[in-house]
Amino acid sequence: GPRGRPAAASTIRAAERPVPLGVSAVQATPAAAPVRLTIPSIAVDSRLERLGVRDDGRLAAPEDFGRAGWFAAGPAPGERGPAVIAGHVDSRDGPAVFHRLGELRAGDMIEVARADGAVARFRVTGVAEAPKDAFPTDAVYGPTAGPTLRLITCTGSFDREARRYRSNLIVYAVAA
Repeated sequence: GPRGRPAAASTIRAAERPVPLGVSAVQATPAAAPVRLTIPSIAVDSRLERLGVRDDGRLAAPEDFGRAGWFAAGPAPGERGPAVIAGHVDSRDGPAVFHRLGELRAGDMIEVARADGAVARFRVTGVAEAPKDAFPTDAVYGPTAGPTLRLITCTGSFDREARRYRSNLIVYAVAA
């Protein structure tokens, strides 16, 4: 920066400035946590768990096979950026919450109800499959211009030794 000062100093000062007059404080607070996911076209209606990250850096899966989970360290659905919701495709007992995720097509609607009573609505733009060893981290978690949603489950062949699927199914959606 100027006169040998580190550039970070000005960034920190800018962040500490009070909210300007005329800007409601509501806009400055993050969106409320999501509590329920509804996808009418594939009969999904699930309460949402909060998901964290496992020791190996991967997104933790929901504990309940019948429930989807929201990556709580990322944006909430309706906030700018990619909100990520994951769910199992099946369990030893049969189909799980995201069993039919692969049936989604561009234009299908997804709704996420939030704790504040608001509903964030999304429209599917595409469905992709990726090997777990080559997960498209930037495409899923990278910045987006507006609110977006990613739904993730397992797909492809099952590796019996590792006891996991070899691929992920990713549904991309934008605010509707």
